[in-house]
Amino acid sequence: MAHAEIHHDDPGAIGDLGPLAGRTVAVLGYGNQGAAQARNLRDSGVTPLVGNRNDSYAEAAADAGFAPRPIAEVAFEADVSLLLVPDEVQPDLVRDEIAPGLHAGDTLVVASGYNWYFGLLEIPDGVDVVMVAPRMIGAAVRDRYVSRAGFPCFVSVERDATGHAWETTMAVARGIGGTLGGAIVSSAREEAALDLLSEQAVWPAVLSVLRSAHAIAVDAGFSDEAVLSELYLSGEPAEVFDHIARDGLFGQLGLHSRTSQYGQLRALAAADDAALRDRFAAVLHDDILSGAFAQEWSRPEAGERLDALRREADASAIAQAEAAVRERLGS
Repeated sequence: MAHAEIHHDDPGAIGDLGPLAGRTVAVLGYGNQGAAQARNLRDSGVTPLVGNRNDSYAEAAADAGFAPRPIAEVAFEADVSLLLVPDEVQPDLVRDEIAPGLHAGDTLVVASGYNWYFGLLEIPDGVDVVMVAPRMIGAAVRDRYVSRAGFPCFVSVERDATGHAWETTMAVARGIGGTLGGAIVSSAREEAALDLLSEQAVWPAVLSVLRSAHAIAVDAGFSDEAVLSELYLSGEPAEVFDHIARDGLFGQLGLHSRTSQYGQLRALAAADDAALRDRFAAVLHDDILSGAFAQEWSRPEAGERLDALRREADASAIAQAEAAVRERLGS
């Protein structure tokens, strides 16, 4: 069993940010992650430049006390640039506006391994490429920094052109609060593959389970209101997942009745995981690591396919039932 190296810092103090001293740090993209990381860096003593197009996010940056400017200008001026725009716009944005401003000795920090691992970013020679990837939504990255509760974070050096990329990586991780909850040494390959595996195997399986359970229960004569409330509208599954994160996958079972514990563990013991494992393995190796999904998602028509899939999902029986139940419940 493989074990990753993990780096922690004292929640009561900011770790070593020396590798950023005298270097201009920039946050490119002031969305959910960008806003959180820019504010965390500033509170850690490293006030970044902010690059963003002229939109509502730029207005939010200005309201927070930053002076947002065009991304190309900020990338040219920066020594360390945190790339925090959506995955799908990164390749064109990097090619057209960011890469021309990168110089030998600079550092590009990615928060997702996707585009780098699948070869979709063209970065000039001599530029360090590192990954600092919080495993948390932007709002929680900010909240957990302020509370000093921390959040887990994946870190890696993907290209060490200067010989000092690791020091820069850890300084950025510390600056955004990523070492409070544990900076886990990983790789762009691992981060991208696991993220996509969750999205393309785990969550589709969960959605399929809910869809099937709804169909079976309604066929048995139970009301949509009761079925959907039991399955997820009550919010109970969210509470269970919260306790799984805090107490463990099986540790949280103690919060359920003994009848529930017996029923869950009895059914789990009888479950045949072989087909599910085969399906997950096929997704991981045939779709993800092979690059097949990345190639498909990069095609111009992929956006139209996504829109069609969304329409299909919205027209499904469970989605229609949910909309009707929400209307009747006034939620």
